[in-house]
Amino acid sequence: MEESTYQIAEKISKLYQEENGVYLPLVEDVCSRKVSEDELSRLLDYLLYFAWDEKILGLYKKGCRRYLYVYPRCIKFEAYREV
Repeated sequence: MEESTYQIAEKISKLYQEENGVYLPLVEDVCSRKVSEDELSRLLDYLLYFAWDEKILGLYKKGCRRYLYVYPRCIKFEAYREV
Protein backbone atom coordinates (compact mmCIF):
# COMPACT_ATOMS: atom_id res chain seq x y z
CA MET A 1 0.00 0.00 0.00
CA GLU A 2 1.34 3.42 -0.93
CA GLU A 3 1.70 6.08 1.72
CA SER A 4 0.35 9.54 1.14
CA THR A 5 2.61 12.56 1.24
CA TYR A 6 0.90 13.58 4.46
CA GLN A 7 1.73 10.25 6.12
CA ILE A 8 5.36 10.48 5.04
CA ALA A 9 5.62 14.06 6.31
CA GLU A 10 4.08 12.95 9.60
CA LYS A 11 6.71 10.22 9.99
CA ILE A 12 9.52 12.66 9.20
CA SER A 13 8.16 15.11 11.76
CA LYS A 14 8.05 12.37 14.40
CA LEU A 15 11.63 11.38 13.59
CA TYR A 16 12.85 14.93 14.13
CA GLN A 17 10.95 15.20 17.40
CA GLU A 18 12.75 12.06 18.54
CA GLU A 19 16.10 13.54 17.47
CA ASN A 20 15.42 16.59 19.62
CA GLY A 21 14.83 14.29 22.59
CA VAL A 22 18.12 12.54 21.91
CA TYR A 23 20.24 15.65 21.44
CA LEU A 24 18.77 17.82 24.21
CA PRO A 25 20.49 15.89 27.05
CA LEU A 26 23.74 15.76 25.08
CA VAL A 27 23.78 19.52 24.56
CA GLU A 28 22.86 20.12 28.21
CA ASP A 29 25.73 17.87 29.27
CA VAL A 30 28.24 19.55 26.96
CA CYS A 31 27.17 23.00 28.14
CA SER A 32 27.43 22.04 31.80
CA ARG A 33 31.10 21.06 31.68
CA LYS A 34 34.25 21.76 29.69
CA VAL A 35 34.65 19.40 26.75
CA SER A 36 37.42 18.92 24.24
CA GLU A 37 37.29 20.65 20.88
CA ASP A 38 36.90 17.25 19.20
CA GLU A 39 33.90 16.35 21.33
CA LEU A 40 32.25 19.70 20.67
CA SER A 41 32.99 19.52 16.95
CA ARG A 42 31.46 16.05 16.71
CA LEU A 43 28.28 17.15 18.48
CA LEU A 44 27.92 20.29 16.35
CA ASP A 45 28.41 18.24 13.18
CA TYR A 46 25.59 15.90 14.22
CA LEU A 47 23.34 18.83 15.06
CA LEU A 48 24.00 20.48 11.70
CA TYR A 49 22.55 17.43 9.99
CA PHE A 50 19.17 18.37 11.52
CA ALA A 51 19.70 22.16 11.69
CA TRP A 52 16.74 22.95 9.45
CA ASP A 53 14.55 21.93 12.39
CA GLU A 54 13.98 24.94 14.65
CA LYS A 55 14.44 23.00 17.91
CA ILE A 56 17.67 21.36 16.78
CA LEU A 57 18.94 24.70 15.49
CA GLY A 58 18.24 26.12 18.96
CA LEU A 59 20.38 23.37 20.50
CA TYR A 60 23.13 24.09 17.99
CA LYS A 61 23.04 27.78 18.89
CA LYS A 62 23.22 26.98 22.58
CA GLY A 63 26.35 24.86 22.10
CA CYS A 64 27.94 27.50 19.88
CA ARG A 65 27.27 30.32 22.31
CA ARG A 66 28.66 28.34 25.22
CA TYR A 67 31.98 27.61 23.46
CA LEU A 68 32.38 30.53 21.05
CA TYR A 69 35.35 32.02 22.89
CA VAL A 70 36.80 28.69 24.03
CA TYR A 71 36.95 27.05 20.57
CA PRO A 72 36.32 29.80 18.00
CA ARG A 73 37.66 27.68 15.11
CA CYS A 74 35.01 25.08 15.86
CA ILE A 75 32.12 27.52 15.42
CA LYS A 76 31.67 27.75 11.64
CA PHE A 77 27.95 28.20 11.07
CA GLU A 78 26.74 31.76 11.65
CA ALA A 79 23.11 30.86 12.54
CA TYR A 80 23.96 30.78 16.23
CA ARG A 81 24.14 34.57 16.15
CA GLU A 82 20.53 35.01 14.99
CA VAL A 83 18.00 35.84 17.66
